[in-house]
Amino acid sequence: MWGKIEHYFDEYPVRKQIAKTLLKYGLKVSDDMKIKCGNIEVPYTKIAKALDVDRRVVKETVAMILKIPELREIYTNLEPTVHMKFVGRHVGYGVIEIEPEPRAIGILAKIAGKIAERGINIVQVVAEDPELYPEATLTIITERPIPGDLINELSKLEGVKRISIY
Repeated sequence: MWGKIEHYFDEYPVRKQIAKTLLKYGLKVSDDMKIKCGNIEVPYTKIAKALDVDRRVVKETVAMILKIPELREIYTNLEPTVHMKFVGRHVGYGVIEIEPEPRAIGILAKIAGKIAERGINIVQVVAEDPELYPEATLTIITERPIPGDLINELSKLEGVKRISIY
């Protein structure tokens, strides 16, 4: 998605950095010029400090987003999502992270099919956008750990570059 909207910020590199961060973390821009994580307001100063930019540029970025209909439609509808990658194992879930070959197609379908064949339920899937994350991965959380022989089978699938287990 980032590739479809980043051109709006081409003339404003700092605004681009801010807009990309808002998108990456699911931080919503509200009609009253606030930045929110769900219903929790995130002050401009906190965003500015995290990115080492001036808070006024954060405010200008929010104003710009609200003025451009395509950006407004996207940013006013963002929602943060829990990612169980690092907590899944603490509650008995299986957690695998797959780094696909660049532009590989159908990886999720192939992997989900193999997991389903073993009667293992998938609890969560997080597929990172390669335009936001240079080393985009596919993280799959399952109701129980995945057996070693299945990990070996998955690692041999076409388009799978690397698998990590958490």
